Amino acid sequence: MAAHRDTVRWACPPHGESRRSRPITTPEYEPTFTATVCPAFEGPVLECAGDLDLGTVPLLDAALHRALASCPAPPLLIVDLAAVTFMDSSGLNALLRARLLAAGAGAEVRLVRPPRQVARLLEMTGADRVFAVDPDVPTEAAPGPAGR
Repeated sequence: MAAHRDTVRWACPPHGESRRSRPITTPEYEPTFTATVCPAFEGPVLECAGDLDLGTVPLLDAALHRALASCPAPPLLIVDLAAVTFMDSSGLNALLRARLLAAGAGAEVRLVRPPRQVARLLEMTGADRVFAVDPDVPTEAAPGPAGR
């Protein structure tokens, strides 16, 4: 059976245009944010890519809720930030809300591979002391030998 992958894609309008205008899909300007939920041994991995700001946070929120929605909740949600090109305080707040949601279900949110700008934001705000932050994706998420 193929692995289930959810992808959310959003194109933001250029600076100065109304957010009410339709999404921009021209080849010259197509900044997007995607969040892909991939199943893993310990729990889902949420692969994030693109700009994470006020306009794209609802997509991250939806993906985080979907990843934590299984019953029972997974013990661990890994959020892979390697392909995030920008994150502001609204993106950080979305991650903090997900942490509270996960904690309420007895789960942990772990951030992995944050780029320099994102790592700096986590450090400046003290969020690096609230989240487990790993420079790489944990290898213990690999499935064990057959027959276990």
